[in-house]
Amino acid sequence: MMEPLFPWQQKQWQQLWRVKQENSLAHALLFVGIPGVGKAAFADNFSRVLLCQSITSNAVASYPCYTCHSCRLIEGKTHPNVLWVEPEKKGQAIKVDQIRDVSDFINQSALQGDYRIVIIHPANAMNASAANALLKTLEEPPVGALLILISDQKQGLPATILSRCQRIVFPPPKQEEARVWLKQHITDSTLDIELLLKLAHGAPLAAMQLMQEDLLSQRQTLLQALYGLRQQQANPVTVAAKLQEMDAVKVIDFVLSWVMDLLRLQVNADKNSIINKDYEPQLAALAQQIPIKSNNQLMIYLQQLRGQISNGINLNKQLMIENILIKWMG
Repeated sequence: MMEPLFPWQQKQWQQLWRVKQENSLAHALLFVGIPGVGKAAFADNFSRVLLCQSITSNAVASYPCYTCHSCRLIEGKTHPNVLWVEPEKKGQAIKVDQIRDVSDFINQSALQGDYRIVIIHPANAMNASAANALLKTLEEPPVGALLILISDQKQGLPATILSRCQRIVFPPPKQEEARVWLKQHITDSTLDIELLLKLAHGAPLAAMQLMQEDLLSQRQTLLQALYGLRQQQANPVTVAAKLQEMDAVKVIDFVLSWVMDLLRLQVNADKNSIINKDYEPQLAALAQQIPIKSNNQLMIYLQQLRGQISNGINLNKQLMIENILIKWMG
């Protein structure tokens, strides 16, 4: 069972439930926030509450029961009135045929309940043709249709789509709230929760992912390699081969956080803003060696790569990693 509403999502929940009770719920919602704040879980919960068989129509504030037939169908993603649209493979684009299926789906008569709910995750993975096809649906939505777009970045969506969606922003929780939640869910007392949250930019679920998917050890391998390369103690092609098991986006994100830490040190930013606190001595040494211009150029390159992947462009991972490492070596 997906976890019920996270404690830092109460404001957004109350906002949407209120407009739903006022019969003024928009036909298209855009959930925006950094990865790991629970946007997909919120969309799942909201689809459940709209179709839950245990909720009365005049309820002041409600949550799904998680036990009725409708809630159980949604849990298994088999409810006939809820359609999840996601890339066929991680990192790929959402294609136009998938969005055409959305149009067919929401124009069908509802089989159970009043709503036909489509959840597009992540919405910024739609290619240009898919986005254009979705726009036609957004312009003339049928009665009872609700489209929920989930995005880590609103910049990846066309303005024509943004203008037709009610935007719901999901900021990271306050640091203390995130720390308390993580302590309740992490059993390994040796883990540095402060570091996890820094690496996850304050997003608790992203911090959990770092622990659960062995990303901390992968990060350690990568950062040690970056330091070794600048000390001429490693070869970029050899290092790239060792990093092939890592997710391409994670490679970019870890290197990007490393380079941005160098820039922070070079412009004398507050040391508390450093993300990779456990590598601060190595970063301090490199900040004296590498020109700001080189770090800035690499940061821009990494951000461009990140944008390409977010837009569904398939890159050759080995060549991409080799290029990053070669540019890092200057």
